[in-house]
Amino acid sequence: MGSDNDDASGKRKGRKVWLFVKNASMALTILMFFVTVILVLDAYKFISFRHAKFARKKVLTTLQYMDPVLIESHTGMKVLTHEEFEKLSTDLEETRKKIREMNGQVQQKYSEVLKATMDIQNMKQEIEELKKLIDGN
Repeated sequence: MGSDNDDASGKRKGRKVWLFVKNASMALTILMFFVTVILVLDAYKFISFRHAKFARKKVLTTLQYMDPVLIESHTGMKVLTHEEFEKLSTDLEETRKKIREMNGQVQQKYSEVLKATMDIQNMKQEIEELKKLIDGN
């Protein structure tokens, strides 16, 4: 009348085991999904996960051998040739040098303004002292 999976009360023996397996597999699937997301985000340096350097190295070595068109379509960023990269690097260095020079000029002007401000304050103090001296006589 009953199958081999039925016990004396008519309930199935394997139902609890199957429920446990189903819940465990769901939990494992969710855990693996989150681990994969973390590793991918770490590999592309959106986040930093302490022990996931291997994923970052794997992505970087894989990107070396990929077609630039695939990388551009995947990331949405333009892949530069070596010459373009060198040109941009030299432009960046020249711009940084100009910025340092301009920063030095700004610092000189600032020090001149500060010196002039101090001179004006000293002159104001002398004028106040002279006014007190004149009023005192």
